[in-house]
Amino acid sequence: MTNLPASEEFFESGTEQITISLAQALTAEGASHISPYGGVVLSAALFGHNFEHLHRTGPNEHPEDIANGEFWKRHRKMDNVLSNTFMFLPDHLRLPYGLRDMNTVFIHMNIHASSICLHQAAVQTAERHNKGSSVIRQSRSRSVMAAEEITNLMRLVSHVDSSKVCLWYDNISTELIFLDECVGRFLFIVSKREISFVDLFLFDKDVF
Repeated sequence: MTNLPASEEFFESGTEQITISLAQALTAEGASHISPYGGVVLSAALFGHNFEHLHRTGPNEHPEDIANGEFWKRHRKMDNVLSNTFMFLPDHLRLPYGLRDMNTVFIHMNIHASSICLHQAAVQTAERHNKGSSVIRQSRSRSVMAAEEITNLMRLVSHVDSSKVCLWYDNISTELIFLDECVGRFLFIVSKREISFVDLFLFDKDVF
């Protein structure tokens, strides 16, 4: 089993560093031992898990059964992983302490974007099967919170050269959520200034 990358300091000095595996990093204890670049790998893996979750088929999926369906069991497990990752990140990967390291910013944006993907899928699945109004409200709320966090991070790094961090996916995810908010599909109200800020950021960074 391949372990996550070592820290930049150890890599540049050519010094061996014992690191943890991806499976260990997905646990509460393991999340506290990841390096900045290892965190980027972890956040990318979370997207992969999201993709697998959304495209898995089988007789036990039962998306209409929120309590016992495998779809919803995976949803809750992945939601716990996302929450634990944030809760147990090592100090050097926490914000605002880690704002100088674009890997750290990228990790936070990716995890928030993963949360958006996960909860938007939950909303769509619950609506498709006319199930769980409380689940829909909760997942909509979580999506909005994650989008707001991404926008706040974009403000904090708006002065940074965009070539240092890949923001395009998070930008698009955030804008879609805020657009959905403003046309009234969600139950919450989000200021259109948030959309304007995202538009300005994308234009300024020449993302497209």
